[in-house]
Amino acid sequence: MPDQRSPSRAAVTIVTHRGLPAGAPDDQLLADALTRLGVSSRFVPWDAPGINWAQTPLTIVRSAWDYHRAPARWLTWIEHVAAWTTLINSPAILHWNTDKRYLRALAHAGVACVPTVFVAPGEAVSLQSIARDHGWNDVVVKPAIGASAAGAMRFNDAASDARGERHLADLLARGVALVQPYLREVETARERSYVFIGGAFAHAFSKGSFNTDASGGAAILPHAAISAEQVLAEAALRAAPEAPLYARVDLVPTARGPLVMELELIEPDLGLRSRPAGAERLARACVDLGG
Repeated sequence: MPDQRSPSRAAVTIVTHRGLPAGAPDDQLLADALTRLGVSSRFVPWDAPGINWAQTPLTIVRSAWDYHRAPARWLTWIEHVAAWTTLINSPAILHWNTDKRYLRALAHAGVACVPTVFVAPGEAVSLQSIARDHGWNDVVVKPAIGASAAGAMRFNDAASDARGERHLADLLARGVALVQPYLREVETARERSYVFIGGAFAHAFSKGSFNTDASGGAAILPHAAISAEQVLAEAALRAAPEAPLYARVDLVPTARGPLVMELELIEPDLGLRSRPAGAERLARACVDLGG
């Protein structure tokens, strides 16, 4: 292994992607908050070549929003970088959260989640049979490894829509896919995102469904925390392999109570631009972690 040790010129690396080499708006708020604490930082795309990752003692993944396009390389990158710097969130969390089959672990832990059927490549199952067996005619089909709604498509006549079968087949050609019922509450009540920093609830916001914005400036609205939703979000985080430094739990309210849609522990938009104090909290959590 090459010796990457060199004099430190920055204390924190903020990991981005090549489409945003200077970071998303929230990343810049974090960098500014670190500066106010006397901590230097730099922005680096996760897959940039020739990076000396040992240059900073702490590396925090923030807007690596294209990792799903090269999942094998991404998983290798996690281990490589973790050998040279403290990676946040931790490698165990990043590995676990990369594949949406973590939803099984949440369900096994008793966390109320959106019902999900996973389909593996080569499995003899059709979208029509899933829709029939579960009584879901309006469904969402998406890859198990994906970000920013990439590859997610809705089919409101799954029992007969040939497009849905083709989309499922296309996803299975690349890996595991999942099928979920489409919940109209994402339109009427919006998705609710609960943000946690340093192990504590920070704030919540709501957002539209199927957000593919990759600029970090998607429209969000403040959301007053609801007890049942926050309790569910906290239960979801307890099912993770380790406590994350930062997290976003996406929920949807239903007539049966809130359900977890996704647990975002890799590169979530934390909505810091709507809550500037959140950037200060995250910066402080980084400083505390670094000792």
